[in-house]
Amino acid sequence: MGLIDQLLTLYRVDSQVRGLRTRVENAERYLAVQDRLLAQIRGEQAESQLHIRQKEASAANLETERESLTARIEKLREELNSSTTSKQYAAVQNEMKVLKEKADELDTEALEILEEIEVARTALEELDSKADERATIQVKATEELEQRRNDVGERLNELEDERAQAASHIPDTILEIFDKVADDTEGETMTEVREVSRRHREYACGACSEELPFDSVVRLTNSDKEVVQCRGCFRILYLAESLKGELAGTS
Repeated sequence: MGLIDQLLTLYRVDSQVRGLRTRVENAERYLAVQDRLLAQIRGEQAESQLHIRQKEASAANLETERESLTARIEKLREELNSSTTSKQYAAVQNEMKVLKEKADELDTEALEILEEIEVARTALEELDSKADERATIQVKATEELEQRRNDVGERLNELEDERAQAASHIPDTILEIFDKVADDTEGETMTEVREVSRRHREYACGACSEELPFDSVVRLTNSDKEVVQCRGCFRILYLAESLKGELAGTS
């Protein structure tokens, strides 16, 4: 078997290996996306919960301060009733006025905080709903990945053994070219030469339609021991046996 035939054998097996791997890799990427999205929502939940706890603590502090002011105002009211001089009465009354204004400010601030807490709780409920939905998707994605691994596992192992066997017959330098082109073209490593005009010696790459020097076609016709690549897409070129035979017969 010539080099091109060996490469074609490797190409066909490699394409199957890549196809099965892609099925698994696509499921892995999809699951990774779901993991990332769920983690993002979980992070938002944690931030929202922390925000609510901080606001609730602020509200509790305001309530404590409000109770302290109320107690002080009640005590001043008793002192007001027991005042014996107008000066003392005025001083107590003035302090009560200041404390009532402060209490009103605390009430306003507390109301604003309670409203913020309500808004934050509503937003957290929405996040909880999103998290539940995303978690369901993530579970299904995990199951899908496991199913694909089970489906292709045995066949993939067989094909990888076949690929290793096919690759073992190819020189290392040629194999390096093959693997690089395979990676660069997502497995579309080899392509058939397309005859445009035999009379005018016009031939093109079957993948990218780049015009090929006739010398490349001659080399493919006369030699089975070298690799010829397209100058445009760098895929490895080969001639169909029928065309190769016809060209060899006319040379």
